[in-house]
Amino acid sequence: MGTGAPTRRGVQGGAPVKTLIGVDAGASHTTAAVADEHGTVLVRAEGGPGAVRPGAAAAAALRIVETCRDALRKAEREVRGDVLVVGAAGVGREEEWLALRASLEETGLAPRVIVTTDGAIALQSAFGDRAGIVVIAGTGSVAWARVPGGETVRVGGLGAVLGDQGSGYDLGRQALRAVGLAVEGRGRRTQLVDRVMQRLRIAALPELVRWAAAADVAMVASVAPEVLEAAAEGDAVASALVDGGADELARHVRALAERFPRGAALPVALGGGLLSRRDDYRKRVVARIVAEVAAADVLAQPVDPVLGAVQLARVAAEGGGR
Repeated sequence: MGTGAPTRRGVQGGAPVKTLIGVDAGASHTTAAVADEHGTVLVRAEGGPGAVRPGAAAAAALRIVETCRDALRKAEREVRGDVLVVGAAGVGREEEWLALRASLEETGLAPRVIVTTDGAIALQSAFGDRAGIVVIAGTGSVAWARVPGGETVRVGGLGAVLGDQGSGYDLGRQALRAVGLAVEGRGRRTQLVDRVMQRLRIAALPELVRWAAAADVAMVASVAPEVLEAAAEGDAVASALVDGGADELARHVRALAERFPRGAALPVALGGGLLSRRDDYRKRVVARIVAEVAAADVLAQPVDPVLGAVQLARVAAEGGGR
């Protein structure tokens, strides 16, 4: 047997090799990362939506655990870790937080389970214990701040009916409306008609109506890339939608900036699938944030929330955390 560090769970230098699991559970997908005792990520795995809806914590836990076990298999570790930290959308209320933690503990995935918000792991990833603002825009949208003194404050994250301005869902929903108006002759002509119809593989407005009636939030959000592509090609309707989304996300930052001392630099980080993968949208959002909040210092690197979960797992493994 060699003397190098084992890839499987075992003993290194006379001490058990700890396995840390960090999870970012969102509305459209779940990311799980398996890390060693130093917090070095070994592998990642992607799974289905892990956000918690009222009364559905067990279903969210199932998808989270499936994704974690996939990551553990890829890392060639045992089927359980030592510390599991899950940052999940939808656990802002104590009832959902307790329900998800209980469901995860019942699975035996790790002897220590910590459940926190998606905002907490995003802030941890971006700033550690320092103050700052994180704006997340993917399927939905939300902004979190850790203000001087340590308090965490949220703006947005109200869901598809009440909020999600500037998100993939918001862009998709508005594009679908623009297509309907254009086809009926009540709205401006736009290349979104052809783009959306082709993406959804439908040919006429009645089919679009049927599709929209059955579509869930993630399906509507899947239309957002067509809006961004049309805007990049100069389509006036699409450009207006994208600029409007960027304005909305900048207003999230402006609202949170009121909680910070005036005059000091205000660190802002951006994350979520839409802002991480679409540089064109990110640039518009950055421009609007800087215009709205003069003190904003937008970080160049997109936020990777799952790394914040891993960092918190490492702290817990070393004896800290809750």
